[in-house]
Amino acid sequence: MANFNFSDFYILYPGHPKYNNSEMIQDEIVQVIVQKYEMICFTNKGDVFGDPNFGGDLELLLNETKVSATTVETELRDQISTYIPELNGISYTLNVSFYQDLYNVQDIMQIYFQINDYDVYLTIS
Repeated sequence: MANFNFSDFYILYPGHPKYNNSEMIQDEIVQVIVQKYEMICFTNKGDVFGDPNFGGDLELLLNETKVSATTVETELRDQISTYIPELNGISYTLNVSFYQDLYNVQDIMQIYFQINDYDVYLTIS
């Protein structure tokens, strides 16, 4: 992994499994990449002032008809390549799956992201 000289605000919140109340600045590369990835996933396009293209729009994509897992994965990979330059040249895994709930009432999107030994699972319904 390349050496980076940077830091970012610590954005984890009480209740997050990795939260540490003594942190204010995040300066570990994997943690910064995961924070940026989570920001992409939990942001809708148009929500960031000055950058209308930032965001995964995952709830919108989940509720669209005939959107494939490949389409969502491609959108996330485009966001990652644009907004997480630290990942250039670093291997990561990204998988998107769709499921129906037990009563076939709504779709569920599951996204798996892995970098090094750090796993991030997201479920959107």
